[in-house]
Amino acid sequence: MALRATPGVPPPGTPHPKPNERPWLGVRFTCSGHYQRVYRNTAGTEYLARCAKCSQCMRFRVGSGDGATDQRFFNVSC
Repeated sequence: MALRATPGVPPPGTPHPKPNERPWLGVRFTCSGHYQRVYRNTAGTEYLARCAKCSQCMRFRVGSGDGATDQRFFNVSC
């Protein structure tokens, strides 16, 4: 089963990351309804989110080019 991520709307009152704070993404899994903040890995190459209900993983790669986005909040359908 393929996962699909679409840009979402930040929850009310969620501040933007500060320049010296570790980068993160907001991810909401539609199958469980759970929201989680996912931090960039130590290598700085990706974010890895896992659904609490079905254990499906979604990887968000860091980089520029085709398919890149500046969105920070995503809805993941699993």
